[in-house]
Amino acid sequence: MQKMYYLCPENNSIISLIMKRKLDIKYAKPLQILAFLPIFMLLLGCRTQQVAPVIPVVNISLPDTNALPTFPAEALYVLGARWEADSILQQEITIADYIEQELIRLYPEKAYRGYVQRLCSVTDRLLVTSEETPTLFAPKRQEITLHPTPSNLSPITSSSYALLDSLSQAEELQVLQLTPQEQTEWLQLQALIDTANTLTRESFDTLDISYFEEENILLTLLIWRGPRLFYRVLQSKARAEKLAHYYYGEATNNGRPGDAFKHIYVNVLLRTYVGEWLSHAIMDLFWEWKAPNAPCDHYMDLHNNIIGRQTRYDDFTTIDTQCSDMRDWLQWGENVQHFIQDSLNGDFQGWNKETPTFIVEPAAKKVSNTQYIYWDK
Repeated sequence: MQKMYYLCPENNSIISLIMKRKLDIKYAKPLQILAFLPIFMLLLGCRTQQVAPVIPVVNISLPDTNALPTFPAEALYVLGARWEADSILQQEITIADYIEQELIRLYPEKAYRGYVQRLCSVTDRLLVTSEETPTLFAPKRQEITLHPTPSNLSPITSSSYALLDSLSQAEELQVLQLTPQEQTEWLQLQALIDTANTLTRESFDTLDISYFEEENILLTLLIWRGPRLFYRVLQSKARAEKLAHYYYGEATNNGRPGDAFKHIYVNVLLRTYVGEWLSHAIMDLFWEWKAPNAPCDHYMDLHNNIIGRQTRYDDFTTIDTQCSDMRDWLQWGENVQHFIQDSLNGDFQGWNKETPTFIVEPAAKKVSNTQYIYWDK
């Protein structure tokens, strides 16, 4: 007898389940691949990101436009001299705009547009407050005294006077009586002035000019009177620092005799090389404003400045004919040092950094203008 097989709903469900299982098995691998594809792409992206070059983020600080920052004095001198030596550049841009433009390029974290104008406005206010008549804007042609030339140098001219602007470069160097070390430093600066290459920050960072510091307000002097006179100021200040350290070591500040020597001597040099009014403006107005001092330092400096450029100037610049082989400015320094060493020439004040102005000022005014002041032994 032939057997009959009947399909029931339950059997039909089993068959459907079996068929579905076969389909799942058939498409399992493709589905698995599709499922892992996004993860694979993500991993690949991470790997690519790891080997990509990293671009550093450079944070450039913006200058403080409310400040009057200082810059290397030698950089200011070189920039001014480069402008003065380039007649084409002079027709295109003023010396003030050129220096400001170059400072922004070289020192973008400090210099800013309008810096020179703000500096000049400060200088104008300082000059107005001066008790003396401002003559800083007088013609550049300044008459200077040509001191006797040491025997080891060739004569400059038979005249005892000459115009500052009329001196040749060689004559200017003889007037300043540069030492071999100073000549080396001057030639380094001259090389930067004459080079056709674009100046970089490293051009000045690699210089080693002794005692040339950073300046700001003297930049106005460079603009008004030119780089030659500006260099004389820098050289005078450097010489005063050198001789002060030579005679007194580290005791050249805080009211000690070495501090008095430095102020008296630099005024002798400045009066000789740039004139009495400018030495007053530089020492009494500009540098006292640049570094505000305690009353004891401020009034001591002002008093001793007057001794160097006025009351004792002629005594200090007297030349001993027996020292004909000595540079004049070294002889002047020796004269000032002898003056300081004589205790009768000094007036000791019992001040300190905390002594108020209402005590210091009247006491300073009572001191003879032929005696120097010091307040710390």
